[in-house]
Amino acid sequence: MTLDGLTLHICVSELRKRCSDAKIQKILMPGREEIVLQLYSAAEGTLRLALNANAGDCSLYLTQQVKENPKVPPVFCMFLRKYLTGARIADISQRGLDRIVIFTLETKDELLHPITLKLIIEIMGKYSNIILTDENDRILDSIRRVSIDMSSKRQILPGVHYEDPPQTKFDPLALSLTTLSEALRTRQETKIVHHMVSVFDGMSLQTAEEILYRSKIEASLTSELTPRLADRLAEHIHCFFTEAAEHPEPCVQFNADKMPVFFSCIPYEIYPAETRRKFISVNEMLDFYYGRRLELARIRQQRESLYKSIHKIYTKLQKLSGIYEATLRDAAKESKLQKRADLITANIYRLKKGMKEFEAVDYETGNTVTIPLDVSRTPQETAQKLYKKIGKLKTAAAISSQKLEDAREELEFLEGALHFTENAETSEDIADIRHTLIRAGYFAAPPKGKKAQETQSLPLRFRSPSGYEIFVGKNDRQNDWLTMRMATREDIWFHAQKIPGSHVLLVTNGTPLEQLDDATVVMAAELAAAHSRARQSGKTPVDYTQRKNLKKPPAARPGKVIYDDYFTVYIDAEKGKTYLPSEDS
Repeated sequence: MTLDGLTLHICVSELRKRCSDAKIQKILMPGREEIVLQLYSAAEGTLRLALNANAGDCSLYLTQQVKENPKVPPVFCMFLRKYLTGARIADISQRGLDRIVIFTLETKDELLHPITLKLIIEIMGKYSNIILTDENDRILDSIRRVSIDMSSKRQILPGVHYEDPPQTKFDPLALSLTTLSEALRTRQETKIVHHMVSVFDGMSLQTAEEILYRSKIEASLTSELTPRLADRLAEHIHCFFTEAAEHPEPCVQFNADKMPVFFSCIPYEIYPAETRRKFISVNEMLDFYYGRRLELARIRQQRESLYKSIHKIYTKLQKLSGIYEATLRDAAKESKLQKRADLITANIYRLKKGMKEFEAVDYETGNTVTIPLDVSRTPQETAQKLYKKIGKLKTAAAISSQKLEDAREELEFLEGALHFTENAETSEDIADIRHTLIRAGYFAAPPKGKKAQETQSLPLRFRSPSGYEIFVGKNDRQNDWLTMRMATREDIWFHAQKIPGSHVLLVTNGTPLEQLDDATVVMAAELAAAHSRARQSGKTPVDYTQRKNLKKPPAARPGKVIYDDYFTVYIDAEKGKTYLPSEDS
């Protein structure tokens, strides 16, 4: 979501307390439209202030994250270093609740004369910008230049006088209840929720929906507000903004997949409290939210890259399997050729060169059959040629049969790798999958000098209603570790039958299988079905057995085990329950 004016107002208040009188030590530019100012103050020590003008992530906040920077600094970064290195932050201001923040900076020019500069960040979606001006508001440069060809109303170019973007909205914190009520009643035929966003500064669509929810007014209301209803809504707007500004409780809302989807300066009643995480400050909240977004984007990119590489190998292997299958189909003709050669040999005494065919009795059926001959060869040469071809087909069949078996085993392994890559949630998960593929010989190992320290991610951990621990592997490396190293002989192992997926381990603590409660067994089986490629395939057979019944074949690929003493339960993966892992997973 976009940073709204109300949240920015509280963020700026926090920045004034922490960054006033701080000096700019370093200026970094990790992104094409992102600036990080490294600050130092006697009270706070070293701080990092992130300013982002990217359309999707335009923001301003203190960050704890250390981002990788390009080896060669961009031109705008070098420009800011020239003017701002060593500058002192004299003031930080916001125009009302507009999303424009001005850093007033005191520094010295090349002749060591004191000068005042302004670093302005405009957080306005695709129109966001970071602009440096002198004390007379003359633009020195900006991270995004706007020429007259791009906008006839407002140009952002070196030498041009800086003008604030046109403002037509009201600041709710600066209006009386009477003025607020009048602004609510002066509207066209539009939904009240959209009218509030268009009239009041600092109000996002989510904030308008929250205030209407607290006011018990439908967001889709299009009819004119009565004076009484407008007064009630105005009072809720005033209370909401005042409470948020004076007593902020920053928090982030998560969806069912634990992904951050929304942040606010106070808890919104319209969202469930159980999927909410609170923070000490707005800056800490924004740092978490945008940092997590960046992490998710990086993971998505890594996941797509790895998936593409695995799928390329998988497709090539599928083509080879098709060739092996075609060879085996050709080898199936060997019996017909064998009979033809045998009949030629048995009747060689009555055959001569130049004959096109002859009739003979089939020694298997007793029927008379017509056998074709090669007119360019003697019958002996034709028989020899057929026997030679039969030998080649038998050799090809033996080789292709073994190679097809190996290819099918590889395809099964790669299907599992594709499944785990699709569901990877962290960089560690992706690193585990890549490590497994390197050890299996599909990817080249990194050079010794570039080899990173190996770390292994942890499997998911659940707890059944009766208190038993259940672990779910997120890749073949974890599957091997769970099954072959962590599990004891009496623990119960679950896996979707003949389908790529996770190994699920039910830790029994010595409890015999027959004494385990059904709910625990069903939960483990549902987790095995849900973490397999059959999770959207209706009823799925899930095998389960004690760990002592599992064996790993010699030289088997990661995640491969065999078993012959097991039970099977059928799970409807689509209708199964959704279980949340323990916090320490």
